[in-house]
Amino acid sequence: MDPRPPVVSPVVAAAPVPSPVPQPLETGGDVVRVGFQGEPGAFSEEAVFQLWKGDVEPVALRTFDDVMDAAETRTVDYGLLPIESTLVGGLDVAYDLLALHDGLSVVAETVLPIRLSLLGLDGASVQSLRTVASHPLMLAQCAHFFDRYRHITPEPAWDTAAAAREVVERGDPSRAAAAGPLAAERFGLVTLAKHIEDRPDTMMRFVAVAPEPAALEPESPVRTVLLCVLPNAAGSLLGLLQPVAALQLNISHFASRPTREPWRYQFFLEFEHDADDIRSAEAIAAIRRACTFCRLLGTFPRWPTPPGFEPTRL
Repeated sequence: MDPRPPVVSPVVAAAPVPSPVPQPLETGGDVVRVGFQGEPGAFSEEAVFQLWKGDVEPVALRTFDDVMDAAETRTVDYGLLPIESTLVGGLDVAYDLLALHDGLSVVAETVLPIRLSLLGLDGASVQSLRTVASHPLMLAQCAHFFDRYRHITPEPAWDTAAAAREVVERGDPSRAAAAGPLAAERFGLVTLAKHIEDRPDTMMRFVAVAPEPAALEPESPVRTVLLCVLPNAAGSLLGLLQPVAALQLNISHFASRPTREPWRYQFFLEFEHDADDIRSAEAIAAIRRACTFCRLLGTFPRWPTPPGFEPTRL
């Protein structure tokens, strides 16, 4: 008998996690234009409708750079970027663009459950498919599906909605798209299989950017994000993290990205606190002292955390 414990697939082992309770931003009666990367029907458009309540106009743009440029030039009121997936981690392009666009602040966030369906033409079946197209990030979240159906080849597309549109345009029953229900509705595709993502609790976090900082309600739960460059010296990373820990503030996200200088890195640090909590100002001041460069990217309302994921207070 093999003494090793059995390997349990995440698909079987993972239990669904309740989705965050939406707390959308009010538009105040004015039409709010929000730029997102992709086409109508993409997950980013769904995130727009989740984050804003009222008269909101999603503006489809080709690239993430276009989203940031439109927000910085005020062509749109806000830009929306996906920044991290609970399954595959952070999106490098989002960090890099936040670092490059110093005229923008992070002003809001939303967390969207990712439910991927296999969308095809009427009469198609999983067995008859040869290719499935989607955004590379979404394809990476369906590894177990492609391992099970090895006759299907994953094919990268510009975004999930574009992949769905091309299924209709090509009229090839051997081609399908991995996309959300909004794309199925927009393009009239048939759902061949539901929940083909590796884990049923997969979520994507999006951040909204704008030229002006967010207005915060007193004592409301918020998140602060900083861009930091450290001296190339022993213990410098500890000098960045220790002040936050000493003040008992939870670091909710931490990522490193290379700068444009060889072997020099920048760090994105997010920590949670309440608006007007004096400890946040103390933490930022201590972090600035530890850095050779530090920029406040924004302080913004926190999207509700799913039950069971709240930080433990020491």
